[in-house]
Amino acid sequence: MAFVAALASATAGLAQGRVDIRITPETDGLRVAYSLPRPVERFEFDQKVEVIRQDTWRAPDDMMLAHGVLRRKDGKPFEAFQIQVVPDTAPRDRSYPALTRVGAGWQVYGPYFRPVDDKPPVVARVIPPRGWIVTPSETKAGNRISLDGWAFVGPGAYATRAAATLIASPAIEADLAARIAKAADGAAEFYGRRLDVRLEMAPTVIATRVPTFNAGWQGDVSGPVVSLRFFGPDKAASEASGQTAKFVDHEFFHLWNNRVFHSRDGDNEAWLHEGMAEYAALLAGREQGELSEAEVGQELADRLNSCVAALRSKGLAGDPPRQGKAVYDCGVVAQWSADLKARAASAGRRDVFDVWRALFAASRTHDGIYDAQGFLALAGQTDAAEEPLRLLMAPDVEDRWGRLTAALNGLGARIVGTRSVDAEQADLLFHLERLVCNGSIGFYGGYPKGVKLDTGDRCGPLNGDPMVDTVAGHDVLTDVLAARDAVVEICAARGEVTFTYQGKLVATVACKVPLGPRPLAWNVETWRQSHADAH
Repeated sequence: MAFVAALASATAGLAQGRVDIRITPETDGLRVAYSLPRPVERFEFDQKVEVIRQDTWRAPDDMMLAHGVLRRKDGKPFEAFQIQVVPDTAPRDRSYPALTRVGAGWQVYGPYFRPVDDKPPVVARVIPPRGWIVTPSETKAGNRISLDGWAFVGPGAYATRAAATLIASPAIEADLAARIAKAADGAAEFYGRRLDVRLEMAPTVIATRVPTFNAGWQGDVSGPVVSLRFFGPDKAASEASGQTAKFVDHEFFHLWNNRVFHSRDGDNEAWLHEGMAEYAALLAGREQGELSEAEVGQELADRLNSCVAALRSKGLAGDPPRQGKAVYDCGVVAQWSADLKARAASAGRRDVFDVWRALFAASRTHDGIYDAQGFLALAGQTDAAEEPLRLLMAPDVEDRWGRLTAALNGLGARIVGTRSVDAEQADLLFHLERLVCNGSIGFYGGYPKGVKLDTGDRCGPLNGDPMVDTVAGHDVLTDVLAARDAVVEICAARGEVTFTYQGKLVATVACKVPLGPRPLAWNVETWRQSHADAH
């Protein structure tokens, strides 16, 4: 009862006044000072994000921060405190980083700083050095920061204003910045036209490089700001290809399907909004000339094969993936199925953009909320045995993937069986890791001369996240199919599998468990029937 009374007292106290937040950029992060209207015994933040706060937030020595609640260690009331925030040390799936370096400046995720109680007004101001800007800003003076999403605090010289404002770190090369700007402007025009919805506020794009993270990239959207984070110390070959445009196009679609409109169940139906954005990016890349027909087909083959490996027997409706790559893979297969249905039914006059436009228009009567049920209805899902969306969504479908690919072929695609390097690489490495690991397993791609195993201290002879370039004497990048075939024979004979890197032995793993069936895989020779472009 005393705890409840204290909590009520704290909440009432905050409701009577204003919470002032003063943010001061420093060379290694942010200093964030809170001033409260009256003393409280606890201060609760709106978002818990325990892992992120443990990584990036530093509470005063006489206070403790746990589960989103700040208290003094001696239990006494307080009316002011100061937090140090440093950059995230690792990317995280489906979580916003708290703080990311953008050259000399910072990208800040505002919602992490909000109190849980939305009744007392909260005013957050930045104390920027001369020549710095704060954007988006809530005031003309330019120092009051919004806590609704991303914000940039840094040198004004990084900003270039066009249809979309681009804020690029000096680590973003000029040609990459130009590609980002071109894709951003093209995506804004293309999506606005095809969805018949124009953005009320011109978007801002923040692009930066995080050299300490494993090679790759990650992006997300919050408010009117698109964040693009390129990982690794070196420029990847994919940054000079159509993949950059696809990356930008994917994130830009979220300005519509996550900001103007909203998914009813973003966690359990993540495949819906992520699949929409990724498939939209393929269509936008093709429209912009950044992706060829063959490249779109290869992307779809990769997504199909990965969804085959990830989707469980209950189907996309009964047991959808909720995190990781499978969210995107299976989401794209759903959107591709809807697209082919729309094109086939209209002789090419309609496509999946027409389905999305109808979905978003219908959502206006529900405060902009849409869901999978509405999407599937507008996409034309039926109970017919060979209807492609039913085959993907329903539980316990016999020969799900053979029947689904046949159904898509009947709608104008040409999909043929094959062996998948990516699927067999993952199948091989995961099998060998499971033999010796106690806990999570995985590996990182994107390296030019091998792969990096994600083993930590959980995997005995494979401990230490080693780089490897051969398994059983075969290159894990260029000779994967032969590597898997060799390991099948070794494991059948209950032998030992060798791992090497640059000619040196990394580890030897005894294999007494046979590999399972070869992963199902398909090649997409034609991803859509050729029609005159009606758009």
